[in-house]
Amino acid sequence: MEDKQGFFQKLGQNDMARKIILVAGIAGISLLLLSSFLGDGQKQSEPASVSSQTDLLLNAQAYADTLEAELTQMIRSIQGAGEPHVLVTLEEGSQQIYAVQQKRSTQAAESGTSAEDTEENYLIVQDADGTEHALAVTQRPPKVQGVVVTCPGAADPHVQQAVLEAVSTAAGVSSVRVCVVPSG
Repeated sequence: MEDKQGFFQKLGQNDMARKIILVAGIAGISLLLLSSFLGDGQKQSEPASVSSQTDLLLNAQAYADTLEAELTQMIRSIQGAGEPHVLVTLEEGSQQIYAVQQKRSTQAAESGTSAEDTEENYLIVQDADGTEHALAVTQRPPKVQGVVVTCPGAADPHVQQAVLEAVSTAAGVSSVRVCVVPSG
């Protein structure tokens, strides 16, 4: 330990060594500052991901609105239903499905058995501006949680059943997730 202290003491007394240490320290601090500026450039891509999440929510709402309009039009065409009001609730929003690359490796164990290991990684693409993101393959539409329909004709059990079956089929949900009630 004394050899090391002696080395550092000698290093501190040498003018050239002090200058080298000073320059190296300034270079290190400069690199830290530079990396923080580069890090800010990468953080600017975060609002894009927040923006894409907002887009997915807006797309989900647009999907619900479109489905409500289509169901309303369809129910109007059912004889005796009258003027319906439709509310569609979504269980979850749209989902992006990303391309994955699978790597499988098999290792032989001493007991004569083999163990298989699978690793999945998203495929990453780089845009012209240098930003990287996972490669989207497709987008699943939002999942319908339930549908509520109010219409004057639902007081008649036959009309109520016809509306229930039509909405259940058109929305792709079970009849348990559809509520049809008469409106006043």
